[in-house]
Amino acid sequence: MNTIKRIIALLLSLTLVFALAACSGKKPTDTTESESQTKPEPQTEPEPEPETESEPDANPAYPFTLENYPRMGGSLANLPLGQAVTATVLGVSRERANDFITFAGSTTDNYKALVDGDFDILLAYEPSEEAKKYIKNSGTELEMVPIGVDALVFICSNENPVDDLTMDQVKDIYRGKITNWKEVGGNDAEIIPYQRNKDSGSQTLFDKLVNLGDELMDVPIEYRIETMQGLLEAVAEYDNSENAIGFTVYYYLTNMESEKLKTSKILPVDGVEPSNETIASGEYPLTNDFYVVIRADEPQNSPVRILQDWITSAQGRELVKRENYPVRGN
Repeated sequence: MNTIKRIIALLLSLTLVFALAACSGKKPTDTTESESQTKPEPQTEPEPEPETESEPDANPAYPFTLENYPRMGGSLANLPLGQAVTATVLGVSRERANDFITFAGSTTDNYKALVDGDFDILLAYEPSEEAKKYIKNSGTELEMVPIGVDALVFICSNENPVDDLTMDQVKDIYRGKITNWKEVGGNDAEIIPYQRNKDSGSQTLFDKLVNLGDELMDVPIEYRIETMQGLLEAVAEYDNSENAIGFTVYYYLTNMESEKLKTSKILPVDGVEPSNETIASGEYPLTNDFYVVIRADEPQNSPVRILQDWITSAQGRELVKRENYPVRGN
């Protein structure tokens, strides 16, 4: 009898447990859900980072195309810079850039072409006296902005024992007062002093920087060389070249015709050897700027003036330096 009562009591207890569970809406044991679930925090937009000044684009802020690109010419020693500028702003290869620029003829010819409207913009060295007269007589006004610096350098054969000259010795050689290499520490041999044609950029630099005026000796026609490459060959490679002296611009020789330095050498002047550093600082005594040149009446918003502004900007200056031209204040 007691056993039956205990069974009935147990059944009543189980019935009560299940009844309470049903009322709560939850199973007595639930291992499939976590004991507490929280809703995720609402997502917020990240704070914007402060704007920083970015590097300028490689191209100037103007849609230069193959059709509107200014007609560019200039001095031969500025050809690499012309290629670099054109390739950069047009987004073409340097080889392709050559199709849109013309760096040929003398520096004087290039200034005349700018005045006559055959070119829109020049990268050029100092204009000769002939070019200045042509510009003046035409009534044209030009804008010339310095973009780099180069130097007049004197060269002789590697076989010549002379290793340097003073400025006074250079002047006396080209006055015709010093005529034998033994007078400047060399062999007993007559000096062959080559010059360039009057309308060339290097002869213009010689006339300005050495500044002999009417004292400059008159040389036989065979000593007056028409091209820079021809002068380098005369000094370094022709018969009797060990007795020759000539001049050219530093960049052209060291960057465009460096092979000629296997048979020729640059002579320091007044104890200073020309280099990018001594030229940029002015320590080397025979330096001069080169320029980007346009006509002064060029409209303010024309592609020509926009290109000039870009070449003279900080980006353009970096490009000049990257092409290994000395830059003042560098």
